[in-house]
Amino acid sequence: MALRYGMRPEEYIEFDATGLADLVHRGKITPQELTEAAIERIEALNGRLNAVVERDFDAARSAARGVAASAPLAGVPFLAKDMNIDVAGLHLTSSCRWLGGLPRATADSPLAARWRRAGLCILGRTNTPEFAGEFVTEPTWRGSTQNPWDMTRSPGGSSGGAAAAVASGMVPMAHGTDSGGSIRVPAAACGLVGFKPSRGVVPVGPHHDELAGGLDCEHVLTRSVRDSALMLDLTGGAESVSRYPWKRPAAAFAAAPDAPLPPLRIGIAMRSPAGLAPVGEIGLAVEAAASTLARAGHRITEFHYPASANVGEPAAIVWMSAIAEEINFYRHAVGREPGRDELEALTWASVELGKRCNAVDYVRARRALTTATREMAGAFEAIDMLLLPTTADLPPRTGQIDGRTEAFALDHWNEESYGYAPYTEIFNVTGQPAISLPLAMSGGGLPIGVQLAAPLGEDARVLALAGWFERERPWTATLAELRRRFL
Repeated sequence: MALRYGMRPEEYIEFDATGLADLVHRGKITPQELTEAAIERIEALNGRLNAVVERDFDAARSAARGVAASAPLAGVPFLAKDMNIDVAGLHLTSSCRWLGGLPRATADSPLAARWRRAGLCILGRTNTPEFAGEFVTEPTWRGSTQNPWDMTRSPGGSSGGAAAAVASGMVPMAHGTDSGGSIRVPAAACGLVGFKPSRGVVPVGPHHDELAGGLDCEHVLTRSVRDSALMLDLTGGAESVSRYPWKRPAAAFAAAPDAPLPPLRIGIAMRSPAGLAPVGEIGLAVEAAASTLARAGHRITEFHYPASANVGEPAAIVWMSAIAEEINFYRHAVGREPGRDELEALTWASVELGKRCNAVDYVRARRALTTATREMAGAFEAIDMLLLPTTADLPPRTGQIDGRTEAFALDHWNEESYGYAPYTEIFNVTGQPAISLPLAMSGGGLPIGVQLAAPLGEDARVLALAGWFERERPWTATLAELRRRFL
C-alpha cells in the first residue's frame, strides 16, 4: 500500500495493530505519523465518547521518535486503563475523586515496561468505573463513557473506556483489566475481541503478587484475534513478585490463531452458574455458533456446572475486600480520610464489608472459590472447550445500573449487574482462559458477544478456535463500518 506522508483518518482506522506495525516495518509510515493519526482521532471523537480521561500527547510524540522500527509493534498507538498499572508520566486514580491529587508515576510497572519494549506509544489513560467495580463505565468524577454503537448505552465495564476507544478507531487496541469479566463484557458490548488469559500469565507487579485475591487478569481489547495473541507473547511471563511461576510455552501464541484444530469436544452452557438464561437474540447467537462448530466436525454436548460454580457471595467477599484494602492503602498516600462525597456508594459498601468480615470469613470465601475451581476442573475433563454467552442481555442504558448514588442498594445492584453479565466471573475464580468474540448483531444494530473457555493453561487452544471463528464468521467489515461512521 502506497501511503502519502501523514496518515488520513480513513487510512488509519482500516488497520489493526499488527497491520500498522507492518507498515512501519516496511517503511511505509513512521511511528511519529501513527502517533499523530491517533491524536487526531482522539481529539475528534473523545468529546462525544469520553473514553480517554488523561492525555500525554507530548510524551507519546517523544516516545515515537525513539521507537525502533524493528520492534514488534513499532509505533502502534496504545492507551492504558486508569487501573492497577503504573505508567511513568501518567496518574493512576482508579477513577476516584479522592485520588485525583496524587502525583504522576515516576516509573513504569513491569507490564508497562513490556508495552514500551514492544514498541507501543502510550498516549494516555482510559475511563473506568471507580475501582473497576462495575459492568458499566459511569464514574461520578470522570462522567460516563458512551457506547459508539448507541450513544444512549454503556460500553460495558469495567474496561469501557478502552472498548469505546478501540471500537471507534482511536487506537487499534488498549489495555484492560478483568476481575469478573471486565475485558470480556465491554468487548461484547462494543463488538470487539476480549481475551482473559489464564491466571498468572501477565504480571501485575511491582507492588502486588496478585490483584483482587487472584481474580484479576491484565490484557488488552482488540479488533482481531492475532493482535490479542501477539500481545500475550509480548507481555506474558513471570516477574520478581509473581505468585504463579508461569513458563512460556514452546510455540508462540501468535501462531495459535492459524493453527489447525483437531475435532474438539465442545460443551454448550446456555444458562449461567446461577441458572440465568440469555435474552432471545443472544441465545440464538450461541446456538448459531454451536451449529457452525458442529458442521466443522466438532462434537457438541450440553455442559452442566457443578453447584459450587455459583460463586456470587464468596467472590463478592474477595473482590470487595480488595477494594476495601485499596482504600486503606491509599489513606497514607493521600494523607487523609476520604470525604463522604469522594467515594461512590459501591466503594463505601466495600469499605463496610471490609469492616464486617474477619479473617475467618475471608479464608472461608477463598476456600469456597477453591472448591469451585477444583470441581470446574473436574467438569472440564469431559470437554476441550466451553461455548456460552458473554452477557445475558444487550448493553444497558446509561444510568440503568447504579453503583454510585444514594439510591444504591447492594441487593438491587447485584440483581441488575449479574442479570446483565452472569457468565464471566466463574473463569476469574478458576483462572481459566476465556474470550469474547463479536459473532452476531442484534436486530437493533448492537453487537453480541459469544464466549469460549478452556481448561487452565490452554490459552493457545482458545486462540486457535477464536482464529478459526474469525475466518468462518468474520466481523472485520461490521467493525470497519462503525469506525467509518465517526469520520
